[in-house]
Amino acid sequence: MRYGLISNPWRNWGPVGERVPIARQMEFQWGYLWAEINVLTGGVNVWLLPEMNGTTLSRVVARMPEKWGNNVALVWDNAGAHKTAAKHLPGGMKVIFLPAYSPELNPVERFFQELRRKIANRLFSSLQELEDALVEAIEEFCHDTEKVQRLCGYPWIIQQLNPENNENLNC
Repeated sequence: MRYGLISNPWRNWGPVGERVPIARQMEFQWGYLWAEINVLTGGVNVWLLPEMNGTTLSRVVARMPEKWGNNVALVWDNAGAHKTAAKHLPGGMKVIFLPAYSPELNPVERFFQELRRKIANRLFSSLQELEDALVEAIEEFCHDTEKVQRLCGYPWIIQQLNPENNENLNC
């Protein structure tokens, strides 16, 4: 997820018949948020990255077995950084590339949507202030694994990951 100092307008409530003014900001500073989610346990691991490219992503993915072990399936779109990093995966990791224009198939997108909602309609004076707000929002999810499971554990994914229903699953 890319985040930055360009304002993020979101729905809000106001008096009937009146438009609620929302401040705007257009500063071109940004960073990237990498999120790993275990849809079965609700576990979350998040990295704030200065850039999103194949080299950076390869380093992050190389550290994933420390948290999750080697039996991991990554759900990715077809971004260039993802394709580059897929060439350097640790053993036991697999990638599921999504079809074009289908973010609704990736469970982590719901997590990103909730993070964007938490920082919406606010102006930040610096990227550090924005990152502090993101970390605060992320901590809520790290302490509430049931919330993460409800948010990202789509029933059809849980069914596919259940070993009783699918003995031949290799991800």
